[in-house]
Amino acid sequence: MSSKNNPINYAQLPAVDHLLKLAEDVHAPLALKTHVARQFLENLRLQLKPDSTLTRSQVESEYLLNLDQILNPIGPVINATGVILHTGLGRAAYSAGMVKRLVEMLSDVYVNLELDLATGQRGNRNDHLRPWLQALTNAENGILVNNNAAAVLLALNTLANRKQVVISRGQLVEIGGSFRIPEILKKAGAKLVEVGTTNRTHLNDFRSAISSKTGLLLWVHTSNYRIEGFTKEVGLAELVELGKEFNLPVMADLGSGALVDIGEYGLRREPLVSEVVKTGVDVVTFSVDKLLGGPQGGVIAGKKSWINRIEKNHLLRALRSDKTQIILTLEALKNYHDPATETPFYRDISIPLETLHRRAHAIVQAINPNELKIEICETPGQVGSGAAPTDSFQSVALKLKHNRKSTKSLAAALRQASIPVLGYINEDRVFLDLRTVRTHQDDLLMRILRDLN
Repeated sequence: MSSKNNPINYAQLPAVDHLLKLAEDVHAPLALKTHVARQFLENLRLQLKPDSTLTRSQVESEYLLNLDQILNPIGPVINATGVILHTGLGRAAYSAGMVKRLVEMLSDVYVNLELDLATGQRGNRNDHLRPWLQALTNAENGILVNNNAAAVLLALNTLANRKQVVISRGQLVEIGGSFRIPEILKKAGAKLVEVGTTNRTHLNDFRSAISSKTGLLLWVHTSNYRIEGFTKEVGLAELVELGKEFNLPVMADLGSGALVDIGEYGLRREPLVSEVVKTGVDVVTFSVDKLLGGPQGGVIAGKKSWINRIEKNHLLRALRSDKTQIILTLEALKNYHDPATETPFYRDISIPLETLHRRAHAIVQAINPNELKIEICETPGQVGSGAAPTDSFQSVALKLKHNRKSTKSLAAALRQASIPVLGYINEDRVFLDLRTVRTHQDDLLMRILRDLN
C-alpha cells in the first residue's frame, strides 16, 4: 500500500503549494485556486479526528472536486419535477432560437445598446423593445427593467412618492422570497392605505379612503393564490372610472402577465395584458420570465405621459435592464408569431399524454429494471412560479423505488448524478415527471437510471 493511501493525521495534511501543483492544468486564476486550497485545508483541520481514516489521496481528490464545484457552481439539470416554471431551476426555459441569437450578438462583439446609428448620438436602450411592447400589449408606451419587483418599485416611486396608495386588503400579496407589496410600497416612499377585508372589498371602500393625500389607486392581480367562496373584489374597469372621477392614476400589477390566452392550453384563463390596458389603466406591470417565456425582467407599460415620467426617474439607472436581458426579451417576443411551438412553456404544456407515455415505456424498456423498480403512472403537473397556482394538468411520471436505497437516498443519488436529476418524493417513492424532461435528455436519463439499477 502506497503512503498516499495510508490514513493521515493533522500534521500530515498537504501544504497549499502541493494542492496548487495538482491544479496546475485547471483553467482558473491562481488567486482563486489558492483561496479554495486554504479554505479547504482550514475546514479539514477543524473536522479531522484522531481516529480518522482519511488518506492523502482522498484529500487531493476532494480538493480538486471542491475546486471544480466552485468553478462550475451552476449548470444544466434534468427537471423531472413536473413544474414548468420552476423558480429554483431558472423559471422559463429559453428557446434554442433565443440562445442562438444571443451567441451571435454577444460573441466577442459590441452592440448598439445605447447608440442611435442614424445620428451617431447617444440613444435610449428602451427604444429597442418599445414598438414590440406597444404592439403586444396595446399600450401607448412600455419599458423593460430588471424584474417585476423593480417595475412595481419604480412605478410606485414615480406615481406616489410621499403620497398615499389605496389598495384592497385582499390584494396585499407576498410575491416570493418574503417580498411583500406593503414593504415595496414603503421602500417606494408611498404610504399604504388598505381598504375592505381579506375576502370582500367594495368600490365605496376605495371612495371613502380617497383624500387630498391620495396619489394612486393600486390593483394587484392575485396570480399566486386564489380566494374562493364569499368574495367580492372591485373590478379594474370600476377602479379606472373612480380614478378619472378624482383625477388619480390607477396602476395594475399583473404578476405573471399573459400575452396569449392560457385557457387555450387547458389552464384557467388569466387576464391578458392587452385586456388590462384596454380598461384604461394608467400603468401596468408584469414579469418577463414567467408566462412570457423570457429572461428575468419586468415590463412597465401604459399611458405615454406616465411612462415618460417613469423613464426620467433616477431610480431607473439602478433598475434598468442590460444588453443580455434586452436581446433575450426581444427574441422571446419574436416567438409570439407561434408560441405553441416556439415558446418552451407553451410547447411543454401542450405535449400530448400519448407522447409522454411512449417516452416513458422506451426508458423503462431500455433500463430493464433490477434493483431499481419503475412504474409508469399519470400524475398532476404544475405551472409554478406563482402562475396559475390552483391549476394542474395531467402528466406522465416514472415512479421509482430501489431495493437497497431509501427514497431519500435515491433522490440524493439522482441529484448527484453527472447531470443532476430533480424529481419529487410522494407516497415514499421518487417521481420523475417527463413533461419537463427535454426529449434530447431521455438517453442521458436512461444512462443515469441504469447506473442506479
